[in-house]
Amino acid sequence: MNEVPRIAKSKTGTPSILVITGVFVLITASLSAQHDDNSRIQWSANWSRDGKYIAVGGVDKKIRLYDGKSFALVKVIDTETEIQRMSWHPFANILAVAAVGKGSKVIDLDKQTEYQLEGDNGYGSRAIAWNYTGELLAVADYEGGITIRTPQGKLIRTITKSNTISNVAIDWHPAKDEFIVLSEAVRVYDADGVLLNEFKHRKQEVLMLCVKWHPNGGYFVLGDYGDSEQGYSPVLQYRTSDGSLIRELRFGTAEYRNISWSRNGKRLASASDKLRIWDQDGRLIAEGSADDKLWGVDWSADGKFVVTSSHEGHIKIWDAKAKFIRELSL
Repeated sequence: MNEVPRIAKSKTGTPSILVITGVFVLITASLSAQHDDNSRIQWSANWSRDGKYIAVGGVDKKIRLYDGKSFALVKVIDTETEIQRMSWHPFANILAVAAVGKGSKVIDLDKQTEYQLEGDNGYGSRAIAWNYTGELLAVADYEGGITIRTPQGKLIRTITKSNTISNVAIDWHPAKDEFIVLSEAVRVYDADGVLLNEFKHRKQEVLMLCVKWHPNGGYFVLGDYGDSEQGYSPVLQYRTSDGSLIRELRFGTAEYRNISWSRNGKRLASASDKLRIWDQDGRLIAEGSADDKLWGVDWSADGKFVVTSSHEGHIKIWDAKAKFIRELSL
């Protein structure tokens, strides 16, 4: 039998890679030591583009909205299923939510309206992102499917699958209707579903978790899981728009779960065993020690603060030099 890599889907959405060769099954589970209780994980933390809100969501089926200045808890939105990722509209207080099962939706906070994703296949969405104009929404699911939708969640098109395993991250180019999606390979599509580029980021079968275009659109950064059992360090890779490798960074032993550029593109924040702040050329500027593994990460609109969420449910505010400021209440 040929090797068939698949990303397993646990109830918490924690990804694993299964490589099947003959009757031998290798299960590469979460490669960092984690607490057996996953019930407190907050997968996603996202600062709205205008700085008004911070949205945090995870396993407990709740979206918590915090005031972006006072950091007070403003509202708790109960959801049907676990939150995987979220994405703020570039110009409005509209939150797109990727969730397990049929829980994915679009929430318009100003209109107090929710839109379910039309034609959702029920597998659940792992990644979701707005294009630069806010007119298109790309949704990537656990079965390798990608759909393009309106801001109200209506289906525009389904993109022909290039893979048979889960998609785990997606990000639109900041000035073009093109996006990168991560699965067992890196793929670039246009909004019409045309495959523009495809490549493997390393020789080993290593799961990728996050990708972000630099705000100037000239390059992007992706982060992966690594594989401690095989001796593969987790990496951050800076790549040009055509996929050529610029540089590769190896810091720490825990997977890079999420990354975020400051609005001016001068700083990159990464969530892993620590909060790390990098400059645009990949030089490490600062590190902030965490109590547990970090998941969500995002910059404030003015670039003065970073928010993180974690495996144990800690939601923290840091300054631009990774100095801890305060923890937000659940």
